Amino acid sequence: MKRLARGAALERMLGDVARQGFARVDSGLLREVAERLWYAGEVPNLADVPVNLRPDAGYLVDRLARFNVLPKERKLRLLSAIRQFQPSSPAPKAEAAGCKDPLAVAWGASMDLTSRLGELMPYQTRQYALDRTKAAA
Repeated sequence: MKRLARGAALERMLGDVARQGFARVDSGLLREVAERLWYAGEVPNLADVPVNLRPDAGYLVDRLARFNVLPKERKLRLLSAIRQFQPSSPAPKAEAAGCKDPLAVAWGASMDLTSRLGELMPYQTRQYALDRTKAAA
């Protein structure tokens, strides 16, 4: 499992996920992005993600922000930070790629995350959050 240094910028990690593609990206990197959004309270600046990777990176953040593990205030902060980067009309590549997730189509993403969501489920439970808090103390 290839992990980035602990201090790696979230934007760089989002770019790496988008560059590799959701189907091929290392599960550890995908998990780390999710945990940084869900538990570290990080809010990415998509302006720091290469333009060609923003649709996939924006879709990833948008999709992960919708998990119930996030308190409403943090969810709204994340969605507000990325909203300006969402295309006003979806790019045809999302529909051509066979994206089934309407959110992926709205972002013009090159693929959707649906097949990988199951891997992230164990990390967004209340018990996992509690265990993380105990381990950090």
